[in-house]
Amino acid sequence: MKEERKEKLIYLVDHKIKWETFKKLQEKLVKDSGPTPEHGDRILWEMLKDKQIYCWFGDDWRDDMGVGLKLPEGYKVKVISSK
Repeated sequence: MKEERKEKLIYLVDHKIKWETFKKLQEKLVKDSGPTPEHGDRILWEMLKDKQIYCWFGDDWRDDMGVGLKLPEGYKVKVISSK
């Protein structure tokens, strides 16, 4: 019997997301354990809004948010927006 392979999935944060929604995602999903830059989440949101970076959540980044110049390869993408 073949094992069913689970598809890898990331949740991409839309660059049009409102600040309030981005902040709630950070508060609920990201667990900081150590020193963090003051207003770091606001800086990330501004960079995301200006399309300088991508931000995403996924099973591979438990309790954290992925940030990068490119999206990781091999993942199905679903978008999180403020609609």
